[in-house]
Amino acid sequence: MKINIDVSKDNTITAFLAGVLVHGTQIGMGILGFQRIIAKEAGHDAWISVILAALFTHLTVMIINKTLQKYPSADIYGIQEDVFGKWLGTGISIIYLTYFFVSAGVILRTYIEVVQTWMFPNLPTWVLSGIILFLAFYTVVGGIRVVAGYAFFSFMVTIWMIFELYFPLKFARWEYLFPVMDTSLENLFNGMIAMSLTSAGFEILYVVYPYLQNKERVHKSVQLAVLVTYLIYLFVMIVALVFFSQGQLMRTIWATLNMQKMVYLPILERFELVVISLWLLVILPNIMLYLWASARGLKRLFGFNLRHSLYWIIPVIYVASLSLLSRQQMSRMTTIYSHITLYIIYVYPYFLYLMVWLKKRKQRVKPTSKGESA
Repeated sequence: MKINIDVSKDNTITAFLAGVLVHGTQIGMGILGFQRIIAKEAGHDAWISVILAALFTHLTVMIINKTLQKYPSADIYGIQEDVFGKWLGTGISIIYLTYFFVSAGVILRTYIEVVQTWMFPNLPTWVLSGIILFLAFYTVVGGIRVVAGYAFFSFMVTIWMIFELYFPLKFARWEYLFPVMDTSLENLFNGMIAMSLTSAGFEILYVVYPYLQNKERVHKSVQLAVLVTYLIYLFVMIVALVFFSQGQLMRTIWATLNMQKMVYLPILERFELVVISLWLLVILPNIMLYLWASARGLKRLFGFNLRHSLYWIIPVIYVASLSLLSRQQMSRMTTIYSHITLYIIYVYPYFLYLMVWLKKRKQRVKPTSKGESA
């Protein structure tokens, strides 16, 4: 496998769209119900855990960008082979591409659960799963430019829904936030860790980087995207904390959707159903990008083209989505996946950067040593 990728200019996207892709991947199903998970660890100080998670994510994005700057035309698959060798590098890359398509499957199945719980309890899983995967396949085969265009469209269409949280704010009880720092640092740290699944998405930069123009602007664009993402998460978390009591929040699985019930419009009774319907536009870029990243992995490692890679990946996701039927199974799957995600997106980037730094340093020292001996 070639370490570097030759990308034609017609197949590249701007640095600005890199930020849109990262933001679009981070804002997904997690925002609909992450509040209970964080508050379970940090109580009414959960908003502090969100800030801590934001700071750690900004640092991790910086480390990822520093790693990629040492390989301007390589993705995660090429970097790992260069650093770890062919066999170990391929093994780690297989784990990484598996993580990508499992992420797509988790997002897909979680959205189907929301639709079946809130809107159509008798809707067969195989119908909705097939429709969504077909839409994702149709877009992904168009390449990264088509996926990026859809992500930008999705952002423009759905960002207004955040402002609907003005309605539950009218019932806010701000005393629920006090006393501040009432919990221990350990609980705040545990809340930050619990945010890992919701924070996922910025690791897509590992695969997208070779397709970006103006790479010197990528870091600023992605950091801005992460900042916008966490400002949204912080706002949604604070609204939930002042709207629900701690007891109510612990019993509410989809807190954001429950708050949407407070939206009152003369021509519309249940606004949360509109949100769920439009949320398909939010989760589709997530699924598309993860499918594209895993398909790129199969192409880089085994030489499959993009379409043939999807022929392998999508049936696996489709069958897996049909096997998870109960809430207990979904909860168990999400717990296991969140633990794996924590290590892949928050621990491994630091290890990879260290290995890349050591390799580059060794390469600089070798020529010097030869010159001295000569």
